[in-house]
Amino acid sequence: MMHPTPSRRRAVIAPLAALATSLLLVTGSAVGASAEPPDRTAKLDVPPKTAPGLESARSAADRLLGDAADGFDFAKLDPADGADRYEVTSKRNHVRVAATDPATAIAGVNAYLGTIGQSISWNVRNLDEDAALPLPSSPITASSNVSHRFYGNDTEDGYTGASRSWEQWEREIDELAALGFNEVFMPVGSEAVYFEVLTQFGYSAEEARAWIPLPGHQPWWLLQNMSSYPAGTSDALLAERAELGRKIADRLRELDMTPVLPGYFGTVPTDFAERNAGARVEPQGGWVGFERPGWLDPNSAVFTDLADAFYEESERLLGASDAYKMDVLHEGGRRGTVDVPAATRAIETALQTAHPDATWVLLGWQNNPPEDVAAAVDPETTFIVDGLSDRWERGDLEAKWSGVPYAFGTIWNFGGHTTMGAELTKWNELFDEWLNREGSRVDGIAALPEGGLNNPAAIDFFAGLAWRDGPVDVNAWFDAWTERRYGIDDPVLKAAWRILAETAYTLPDNEGYSEAHDGLYGARPSLSASRAAEWSPSSFSYDPDRFAEALDHLLAAAPAAAEVPSYRYDLMDVSRQVTSNTSRILLPQLQQAYGMRDREAFTQLSEEWLANMALLDDIAATQPQMLLGRWIADARAAAADDAEADRLEFDARSIVTTWGDRSAVNAGLNDYANREWQGLVGGYYTDRWERFFASIQTAFDTGKAPAAIDWYAVGAEFTGSTDTSEFLTEPEGDIVALAGLAAAAHDATVPDVPEAPTAGTHFLSELPFASVSLNTAYGPIERDTEIGEAAYGDGKPIRLAGVEYAKGLGVNSPTTIGFNLGGRCTTFEAVVGIDDVMNKAGASPNVIFRVLGDGELLYDSGAMTKGLSAEVAVELAGVQTLELVVDPNAAGSPAGQAEWWDRADWADAAVSCE
Repeated sequence: MMHPTPSRRRAVIAPLAALATSLLLVTGSAVGASAEPPDRTAKLDVPPKTAPGLESARSAADRLLGDAADGFDFAKLDPADGADRYEVTSKRNHVRVAATDPATAIAGVNAYLGTIGQSISWNVRNLDEDAALPLPSSPITASSNVSHRFYGNDTEDGYTGASRSWEQWEREIDELAALGFNEVFMPVGSEAVYFEVLTQFGYSAEEARAWIPLPGHQPWWLLQNMSSYPAGTSDALLAERAELGRKIADRLRELDMTPVLPGYFGTVPTDFAERNAGARVEPQGGWVGFERPGWLDPNSAVFTDLADAFYEESERLLGASDAYKMDVLHEGGRRGTVDVPAATRAIETALQTAHPDATWVLLGWQNNPPEDVAAAVDPETTFIVDGLSDRWERGDLEAKWSGVPYAFGTIWNFGGHTTMGAELTKWNELFDEWLNREGSRVDGIAALPEGGLNNPAAIDFFAGLAWRDGPVDVNAWFDAWTERRYGIDDPVLKAAWRILAETAYTLPDNEGYSEAHDGLYGARPSLSASRAAEWSPSSFSYDPDRFAEALDHLLAAAPAAAEVPSYRYDLMDVSRQVTSNTSRILLPQLQQAYGMRDREAFTQLSEEWLANMALLDDIAATQPQMLLGRWIADARAAAADDAEADRLEFDARSIVTTWGDRSAVNAGLNDYANREWQGLVGGYYTDRWERFFASIQTAFDTGKAPAAIDWYAVGAEFTGSTDTSEFLTEPEGDIVALAGLAAAAHDATVPDVPEAPTAGTHFLSELPFASVSLNTAYGPIERDTEIGEAAYGDGKPIRLAGVEYAKGLGVNSPTTIGFNLGGRCTTFEAVVGIDDVMNKAGASPNVIFRVLGDGELLYDSGAMTKGLSAEVAVELAGVQTLELVVDPNAAGSPAGQAEWWDRADWADAAVSCE
């Protein structure tokens, strides 16, 4: 149930001692322990007790722990000032878990398990049903500091797996309860509700089914972003999904967790008004290449009738809830002539008529909820789950949202990417600040990854915010995480996770992103690729060399931990990430080799690239959730016949590749949901890069630019196939051996240092680069022309302040180019400035040129704008490495435009050597 707001009660923390020093419960709150290991253990031959109302906690414990559950008694606690709480003690030679409700009781069980080196978490659990259960000698207690502990992005069902079985959902619900969540977004079966309603308002069964997308794409239909793609929903599939949705919702209810169901806010087919007199439908335009459904004006009389029918069917099929999620004007929805505040009140009235006192849940995302929507709702029955708490400067949300209570939320994953990373260290400080600032309306946390079952450390830490009494020492938290994750107190494992904490889980303070970078092996092939997904970070989010050190530590722990399933999963994940990161190191080298027309180097690097992709595929193959073959098999298993199986396979393939048709691909959705899975890497991604490299080899032969490849056609060939012969459905491989190869692959990416120049004067455009750092999205470094656009050789002659130069280097900020001088050179000279191609209205370039010798600053131009040039002359005696740096000068650029227009030239750049 949705709980009333508690007072700002802090977690009650029992004293810590030697047995579990620094151990934090899986949700993140501290736990109690005795000074010495207890002499007594729980007696499984004593019948366990279960208080009335906690029977579902007993069932969950049985599912999670098997016979070991008989060592637990469950007792009831009253809420403290409205807050959920648990208390773990010992009584009757049992571990006694007292809690306010069943889900909180399971969180208490998990807290206890953390003190004995076990845990219930995502991906892989660390549980030993045969281990003794020491009786706690002092209480383990915690109280929630917020009433809403929400899990579930609208897109999660599509990106995590619309074909998940009941067994998979059952596992997920138990894990969410153990992590301390009490509200879960549950869209499964909503398509059956819409189907039943449409057939009451002028649509045939065939027409209604054609409007409803297949399960993998349904989340965006429910968000009013698109419809009918891919089509092919059958009556059997509607019934199957409705039955599954009811089971999921009922299980959540049994555990006293709220199933947050989709509510009705006006989504209809675009021709709805033609079939229903008195209806007024506001066209919603397009969304990333798709036509949006219509928005039935909630102020029209037909809306009330349709909403009543919707809630009636929803309750019949899925059961009633006291929380419904609806987002008007999501991601560019059009107001048109709709009176939005009045429409908001009409939507609210429809919900309250059907379910008095139910909570309307809205998503805080981009411009949502609009301020006039927030001002029109009743704050007592409205709640906002903010998805941008750790990403943008949010300002005064209390004022912006007119006092509506809201959750501190995060989206650390987009599209189900397999990349490791989250804003964990930011959460640690920011949540407490938001919760306790004067006038705060924060009353919840919201874990909103677009794809679930990734970054288990992130969800563990984030869930714990609701149970802790303030920020923690992050290193100590990860030390404790390591002990309960593996059941081993190993300083080498702890060192590995401390490195992961300072890299992947301490992301840059960049308002544009709340996730880490994705890999380029999954990117549409291009030598200027900077990301696989259109809206993901374009450069490293952390130091990849430092991150790779974590893999060295994990490998060193293999003798002690290799048989622990959670260790094998984490070793896979870290070695996968290390291998993925090599793509961002190798691509600039490939770019440089092609730019210098060095075919031998390009061929060797492309072979290394493909070998790393094969390794990445093998690493992913070691874990079941990383298998494209299983993803497809699960989708096909839901079909009633072969034709439907083929449609569901297309749904499953397309959502992780092309996403939509050509228009959607061209609008940016291609590879939005890229992921490093066995079969996807070794099949689709490898095929694309092999085609691309072949086109470049042909270009070497002909001397012409590489032939254009229709990448949408390549993707359509893949999504339309039903050949799964190369895709595993069961894991295979030795992850310890493969992780060793990943470490070696990382080490091998360090390029050979070029020979130092001989005596004489040398233009730098004729020398090999020792190192390159750039945003490849702006195109390659050009030799003897300005940078031009994204393609090679598309630059114009270098011109600075009206003077044309035949030699030089053309770049865009930010760029650093390194040269090995070997101490042989005496001077560096150049003319620097913004190329005259930017002498046009509306362009505001602003950069700083710097010259470094062995890391020491030798020259700084200061801010340079268009139309200017400056001569550079630098002494280089004894310098081993020369670096030319172009800084985007963010401080002198318009907000958000630091790298725009910055076509910078190093004209006549040359060194004189002895």
